Amino acid sequence: MMFSILRRAQQIDALDNTVQIVTEEPAPTTARESHLDTEVVDALEADVLKAIHGVTQAIAVAAADVAAVEKDLAEIRAHAGELAASGKKASEETLSLASSTEELAATSAEIGRAMDHASERIDNAVQAARKASALITQLSAATAEIVGIVDTISAVARQTNLLALNATIEAARAGQAGKGFAVVASEVKVLSTQTARAADDIRLRIDHLRETAQASTSAVAEVVDVVQSVGPVFDTVRNAVSKQNTAIGEASRLASVTSGSVGKVSQSAGEVDAVSLDASHRAHQADQATKTADGLAKALGQRFVTVMRQSELGDRRQSDRFPVDRPATLWVGGRSASSRLIDISHGGILLASAADLQIEAATRIEVEIQNVGRVGLRVVAKSAMGIHGAFADCDAETRARIDGLIAQVEATYKPRILLAQETAHQVATLIEHAVSDGMVSREAVFDTDYELLPGTDPVQYRTAYLPAFERLLSSILEKVLASDPTMAFCLAIDRNGYIPVHNRLYSQRQRPGDPVWNAANARNKRIFDDRAGITAARSTRPFIVQAYARDMGGGKIVMMQEVDAPIRILGRHWGGLRTAYKA
Repeated sequence: MMFSILRRAQQIDALDNTVQIVTEEPAPTTARESHLDTEVVDALEADVLKAIHGVTQAIAVAAADVAAVEKDLAEIRAHAGELAASGKKASEETLSLASSTEELAATSAEIGRAMDHASERIDNAVQAARKASALITQLSAATAEIVGIVDTISAVARQTNLLALNATIEAARAGQAGKGFAVVASEVKVLSTQTARAADDIRLRIDHLRETAQASTSAVAEVVDVVQSVGPVFDTVRNAVSKQNTAIGEASRLASVTSGSVGKVSQSAGEVDAVSLDASHRAHQADQATKTADGLAKALGQRFVTVMRQSELGDRRQSDRFPVDRPATLWVGGRSASSRLIDISHGGILLASAADLQIEAATRIEVEIQNVGRVGLRVVAKSAMGIHGAFADCDAETRARIDGLIAQVEATYKPRILLAQETAHQVATLIEHAVSDGMVSREAVFDTDYELLPGTDPVQYRTAYLPAFERLLSSILEKVLASDPTMAFCLAIDRNGYIPVHNRLYSQRQRPGDPVWNAANARNKRIFDDRAGITAARSTRPFIVQAYARDMGGGKIVMMQEVDAPIRILGRHWGGLRTAYKA
């Protein structure tokens, strides 16, 4: 009887760390009908799980393809980014080149204009030199004429000097009467002498001037020759500058065109980068969607198996499992390791994994349990919960000790089971009276159109029956919670895991922007469709005992032991009553 339990655990326990313990309920059908029902359920379950497995495989392939596309897009973005950067740099450099060539063209044009101006000045200089040469020639002719005049003056001075000498002689002959005339003659002689000297000086200066004029004429002629020889050079330079201006203008034009082309390339690369970034973002969204779809598909499989096994048709448990926390020692091939007992039933036990021992399915091991002794086990499965084992080769004495331990544990849970069942009955009665009194309609009681409450994180919902349930259930749930100091919570959960009313401690108003605090303190109006929640919500058995790790948000995990009972309203299964106790 434990084998079916362990086979089920092998299928779904790896998906959750919840331990389920349910009571045995007699089958209302014949053995043949029960066997046929079991075959139908098994076939349906296998088909659905196979379909879900196919979906998860397809999602995995799609996820791999999306990851490959995202990788390729990342490479494209990297290359496009490099191309855009290079294009931008090249565009800047070609713009700089265009600017430089424009400046060079302007400079060359200025040189051309300067050459034209210099050529004009040279022509003017040649004309001036020629004029100077003509003037010097005229000056030379004038000096020749001056020399003739000076020679005439010199001749007159010599004649005057002779006349003065003769006058002096005659005055001496005249004696006293000629003294005054002798003075005049003496002065004339001095004057003629000075005139002769001045004429000689002028002649010397004119000779020097003539020589200088001749030398200047030669120098001017040489200057004219040199200046005239520079003219062709200037013409050559002017032609070269003109050609250079043409080449520079073409280079500037090409640089501008190149800059524009490179700019377009850089812009196109930027557009490619933007498109690839958008595509990468969409690929990332697709990857997230595939991961979400994969998680939903797996959750669907988990929920389907849980729902099927909690239904009256699919429930095939033959014995109860009860949480038991006590030390245990594993023995494998002469080696031992410490462990702990998690739960126990008449068919087998669940043990915490032992890191020091490698234990595989179908392995034969032994376990020593406090107050039970050493027991043989066959490992049925391993999961995140631990090691699932079925009792093997138990003698009568060992079996008696196992049965005694289970009876002892069951006796401790009995009051809690009765409390959960009685509270479930009270909740159902209150709601049925509310329907009779018109406080809430029958249709509203079973409303599953969960309306999201905006601005809530984690998300909260409202339903048609929420206001009535908040008025009806709070007092009774708080009363039950206060009855046992070890109780952690007492609440009602509908078939889909929705908790309309929680205990006041966990029904506080959410704090904006603080999802961690909200997760631990605002647990009402939320859907808890994890394995523990959906098991309590969908089970139709008289009661269920569960042990699991409760996620309080912010990484805080609390071990809980839970006793649940179904809630039936107006003859229809509505959900379950959950009472949890601190482990």
